[in-house]
Amino acid sequence: MKFLKIFSVIFFLTQFNASSQSLQYSLDINTYGTAYSQDESPFWIHSNKRGRVNESSNFFGLINGKAIYSFSENASLEVGMGILYHDGYNSSLKFDESYVSFLNSWIEITAGRKQKEELYLGLSASNENILWSLNARPLLGILAKTKDPVFLFNDYGLGFTASFGEFFLDDERFVQNVRVHHKSFNFVYKSAGNFQVSAGLQHYVQWAGVSPEFGELSNDFQSYLKIFLGMQGDSEQEAENAEGNQIGSYEVKLKTEISEYRVELIYNHLFEDGSGRMLFNTPDGRYGLFIEDTYKLSENNWIKALMYELYYTLDQSEGSGTTDGDDNYFVHDLYQSGWTYENRVIGVPFITMNEDRTRVYNNTLVAHHLGLTGMAFNNFPYKLLNSYRINYGYKGNDVLDNKILSSFLEVEVYNLNNLNINVQLGADFISDSPTNIGAGILLSKTIY
Repeated sequence: MKFLKIFSVIFFLTQFNASSQSLQYSLDINTYGTAYSQDESPFWIHSNKRGRVNESSNFFGLINGKAIYSFSENASLEVGMGILYHDGYNSSLKFDESYVSFLNSWIEITAGRKQKEELYLGLSASNENILWSLNARPLLGILAKTKDPVFLFNDYGLGFTASFGEFFLDDERFVQNVRVHHKSFNFVYKSAGNFQVSAGLQHYVQWAGVSPEFGELSNDFQSYLKIFLGMQGDSEQEAENAEGNQIGSYEVKLKTEISEYRVELIYNHLFEDGSGRMLFNTPDGRYGLFIEDTYKLSENNWIKALMYELYYTLDQSEGSGTTDGDDNYFVHDLYQSGWTYENRVIGVPFITMNEDRTRVYNNTLVAHHLGLTGMAFNNFPYKLLNSYRINYGYKGNDVLDNKILSSFLEVEVYNLNNLNINVQLGADFISDSPTNIGAGILLSKTIY
């Protein structure tokens, strides 16, 4: 309710100062409907949709408002709120987002629940990192991060990016009231020309909460210090020692421009324990290539950008020879709901849940993903996703052995006076099941 009051006050003020350059506001209204041939929609109809639809959804309605007050050229306060309704599993009315953010030229601090920025023109299967995609609704918490690389001298040379956050998992899950600690740090080198390389890590820990078996788990400062430092203890004593569910990723990115093309190479390495941190689970991870035509006169090209990604999780430190070589991505014995929120995987959506949507069921896989975007017939912007994956089930239990080709096409067929109509088509071609096809229509209107 506090966020609602703040938003109402700012919106009221805009009625008297709408023409002011220091105050801006907007309102987005979205409605979406879909139908499909099987009990659940095709993969890309419901995956990476920010938690706004689930596998059995046929409709969502969303109203999002945002107001930005600029204190100066480099500092502003942003307040946003969105109300979402969707049907399907756990149909409900909820906050899509509700947040307050302070931004200046180098840092952004957000309190509340804010949707993540879509990167790579929406072509990636995992957006920024393999650990946190756009597959689930954003978590409630506080996050501080650098907006762009902070360079020690001028606007190039040696620099860094960093983030620090604390979140809550407030959904229905096996262990209730779980907290999530997050931090990231990347060294960045940028040449005076057009080359940039960054390397660092992302780190997340589920900790604390109330277990149905052990009761309230440790949540004192000593426990927090352990999870902050990434300490890993005996898994049989996790309830007492509160090392939590550790998961992290080393990441390397190379960016450059070749002629009129922006090119980026991406690598994410998964780790859950010491064996993964020592790279004993190589080659597991995400490998990506993104190419975008930045030439202004190429806006009507059939292909404006493309992205290819390989996801590989077959090793999981198998045969590493270490005492902790027992990775099981997004799964945990104590925190049995795993790396999920509201029955949706938080990380890359190729890792999927069981039929009851209570636990991760498939985390051993190889997936090839290709995304394209551009302009069809000089008038119709489109996005095309194709993903081919082989699922083997979960670590140590190859309960699956199916091959799936998931295709998705979205075309903007109407755009006038900030009213957009997008048509979506999706299909799953599955080796051991009937083909699943679906279609949807998204209507969106923006008011400034």
